[in-house]
Order: sequence, then structure tokens, then C-alpha cells
Amino acid sequence: MSIKYHTLYNGFTLLEFVIIILLIGILSATVSLKLSAPGQYSVTTQADAFRRDLSHIQLLAISTDQRLHLSVNTQGYTVATCKTSACLATNPLTDPATGQNFSVTLTDGVTFSSASTLDFDSLGRPQSGGNLIATNPARTYTLSGSGRDVLVKVLPITGFAQTSY
Repeated sequence: MSIKYHTLYNGFTLLEFVIIILLIGILSATVSLKLSAPGQYSVTTQADAFRRDLSHIQLLAISTDQRLHLSVNTQGYTVATCKTSACLATNPLTDPATGQNFSVTLTDGVTFSSASTLDFDSLGRPQSGGNLIATNPARTYTLSGSGRDVLVKVLPITGFAQTSY
């Protein structure tokens, strides 16, 4: 009488194990990206958008040959055309790129640290009260959110904007 032994192997093959580890890695990477602090990316993204808008405002001032008034509050900023030499009276500016009033509201809990104004003359230079700003920097704007601050500096005379993370 012969006895047959059936050997049953319980467990995973090497191929199955590699596939499971790969799937766990992909899922954990996806979840970690979704759960990471989106506000930190939002602060830098909105600061870069503000820096680009400053350049856009300069180009609009030059191309339309008029003074433009940037008004920043803690929640966003607006741009208007100046009626007087010191920009005391303004009209909302229609952005030719969108056909809407040039107004931006910050999102995701991002705020400016303080309210201020800045004027650009018809040559795109930063001004205050009708006078060219020659001090360095002309203006510094601080955007805050999710425990992170990003500075946007407007340089004097040229009005060039740069971002510091």
C-alpha cells in the first residue's frame, strides 16, 4: 500500500508578493499627495500669479498709455485706471484678456498681510502719490497661508516683481 502525501503550499509566490508591494506603493503615494498640505502649494501658486499680474499691469499701463492703480486688501486686489495725476479718483479697469474687471480674490485661506496701493505710470514704473518710487524695494507684499509666508517684492524705477519663498 502506497501512501501519497499531498503537499499544499500556503502563501504567496514571489511574483504575487512583488505585485502587492507595487500596488501598496502606488496607493500610498497617491494618498500622501492628496493629504499633503495643499495650502503650501496654494500660497506659492497665488504669489506667482500675483507676480505675473504685476507684470501684466505694467504692460497694460504701457500699452494703453495711462496710469493704473493697484489696490491690495487682505483678501485680494483690484486694478483701476486713474482719473487724476495722483490716482485719487479711479475707474475699474477691464482686463482685455478676460473682458471682466481686473479683480482677483485669494482662495484656500491665503491672505495678504496688509492693505496697500501702488500706481504704475504710462511707462510701467511704480509710483506713489504721483512720484516715482526710488527706494528699494518699492513695495513688499506678504502672502500667508498654511503656516507659510511668501514675499513678492516690486523693485523701484523698473517695477520688476520678484518672489522670495
